[in-house]
Amino acid sequence: MVQRYLVVYIDTALMLVTSIIYFIVAFQDYTQLLQSSSSSSNIQDILATRNEMIFFIIVGIAYIPIAIWMLIAKYGNLILYSIAIAGSAALIIFYILTRSINIPYIGLQTDTGAIDITAKILQGAIVFMSMYILKRVKYTKHQLAK
Repeated sequence: MVQRYLVVYIDTALMLVTSIIYFIVAFQDYTQLLQSSSSSSNIQDILATRNEMIFFIIVGIAYIPIAIWMLIAKYGNLILYSIAIAGSAALIIFYILTRSINIPYIGLQTDTGAIDITAKILQGAIVFMSMYILKRVKYTKHQLAK
């Protein structure tokens, strides 16, 4: 039984680790905000950092209930996996956009670090694991219908 749910456990772990990464980045932004407020930094940079921090906190929080719900529901609710796919894919696309165009209230981001790449790899893994689970469930339902 554990092997059957192993992919669900892996997907859940990926979501929780991604959430932790977002909280770490939000804390780094908070630290940067504290340093910026004590120095004479550009107000636009301060606002952009604040907006990023809020965004990272929201994303970090959003991953947690979905991961817990996945763990509880296992294969019982396919909407969860669709949410995980759409949300993680959207965050990957949003990351690429923030490095490509100047988005209002965020600006053009030029920093790319190991933590950014790690988060995107994990989110890519969430997309593929969730797609695998969806395909596996559909295949199983098709087999049972025969």
